[in-house]
Amino acid sequence: MSLLIESLCCVDGEIKNVHYHNMRMNKSRYDLFGCKDTINIMDYISIREPVNKGIWKIRIRYDITIGPIEFELYTKKSIQSLKVVYDDTIDYSFKYANRSHIAKLFEERGTADDILIIKNGFVTDSSSANVVFYNRSQWITPSTPLLPGTKRAKLIDEGKIIEKNIEVNDISSFSNISLINAFLDIGDIIIPVTSIIW
Repeated sequence: MSLLIESLCCVDGEIKNVHYHNMRMNKSRYDLFGCKDTINIMDYISIREPVNKGIWKIRIRYDITIGPIEFELYTKKSIQSLKVVYDDTIDYSFKYANRSHIAKLFEERGTADDILIIKNGFVTDSSSANVVFYNRSQWITPSTPLLPGTKRAKLIDEGKIIEKNIEVNDISSFSNISLINAFLDIGDIIIPVTSIIW
């Protein structure tokens, strides 16, 4: 089985943020395997019916080479609360196909819909998304994510969010949290800080 995975958002036949997915895949292949060639995701994906209508998740498994490509109709999850969980040993600096460590932390959510992972006192990510915090004037994303996401990179480049260290004790100074990933933009899911479970 391939070591790494990339999940792309396809809306009505158009794959979003291809440039950022290509950058992450090629960086991962270079960092982990020393691959100096560059690949273009679009050379491996063919959009056919029914993927050309609606929102689909395209999952690519890869290591040195591109492995299986899967298509799955996307369903947005309802996330209205987060449980703070602590783990100083977790490492998800690459988008590994093996998410067992994150899955174990997710089991600690109790009555919450998702988790907010704290590592060494700093805010990182939820179980499947980067997070951005609103301070009543701008959106701020932690500079300590477990995995720097493609949507996160795009929003930083566009100047829509900024990076800062966010310690666990800083959370209460914000009003809201939004989750962002390949399928979620700022505001698609907004969670009041008061809905965080400690």
